[in-house]
Amino acid sequence: MKTPSPLLEVDGAGKRFGRRTILRAGSFRAVEGSVTALVGRNGTGKSTLLRIAIGRVRPDYGRVLFRGRVLKRHTLSDLAREGVLFLAQTGALVQALTVREHLEAIARVFREPQGVSRTVGELKLEQLLDRRPSELSGGERRRAILGMALVRRPSCLLIDEPFSGVEPLDRPAIARGIRVLTSAGAAVVISGHDVNDIFGVSDQIVWTTAGTTQFLGSPDVALEHRQFRLEYLGQLGG
Repeated sequence: MKTPSPLLEVDGAGKRFGRRTILRAGSFRAVEGSVTALVGRNGTGKSTLLRIAIGRVRPDYGRVLFRGRVLKRHTLSDLAREGVLFLAQTGALVQALTVREHLEAIARVFREPQGVSRTVGELKLEQLLDRRPSELSGGERRRAILGMALVRRPSCLLIDEPFSGVEPLDRPAIARGIRVLTSAGAAVVISGHDVNDIFGVSDQIVWTTAGTTQFLGSPDVALEHRQFRLEYLGQLGG
């Protein structure tokens, strides 16, 4: 069976900030219909890799490719025209607008008239629609922001720490929203260190460690990787 070509790819990226080397050789691939997870301890380059991918951080060396084409001096606006969307850990919501108004605005811009009702059902947002951002918990905010992405239906979605600071009750809805996108063919990349949640929604695991990345394969295969178990999970049992 032929392996699908990556939609968005970072290849061998290196990055220093001052005297500190964050990445020596960082890579990942975003494949259509699949969730790729970047996992690793804080400060190992997960967020930097995502920001290199969308053009917010320029690597010192390495390549970013979209549909096999090497990108040079690209921006998120350039990628957005190709359907690429990035959700930062602290996504922006307009305080004056309700969740419903946020979703409807996205639906109008991207001409998705059925997007709001579809997304409300997919993420169980009914009780949040008439609330403003200040009235939402951290997990509810993440659901609302993810809902905006679902209305838009991007070809590629990158999410930094989707489960960080999210209450347990909100986590299944976030995982469900991510899977809705991949079932529609989107390529999704997430980062984080919440192993249970990240592994539960992912197809492929990439471990960021010591300035490099290691492609570990599926979550089940990753959990059998001796070095990963010892250095990241802190265990060798099995």
